[in-house]
Amino acid sequence: MIDLVLFYAGILGILVFYAVLMHLSARMGEGMGLPKYYLLYYLAIFALILTIPAVQYAPDGSSGDTLFILLIAGNIIVMAVSFKYWWWLKNEFFGKEDKQT
Repeated sequence: MIDLVLFYAGILGILVFYAVLMHLSARMGEGMGLPKYYLLYYLAIFALILTIPAVQYAPDGSSGDTLFILLIAGNIIVMAVSFKYWWWLKNEFFGKEDKQT
């Protein structure tokens, strides 16, 4: 029982994180004039929502692969979209400046 509660709490936490990241990326994209890549976050959120019935209604032990595939797919989508919006921060963190002559 506690494993199921922790699973749902973890999925809820990831969903909230994705929603916040989607909102911030949408605002960033508007400011930078980027295309609406942030809409791909909805695909990642949908993949995470599909993990709930995959665990709840699957026979014992057979949901592990499906759960893993859905979580990995959602995380790959989020990482790819996040790099598109947030890659410029690497210069801020590592102190590199664009040299313009």
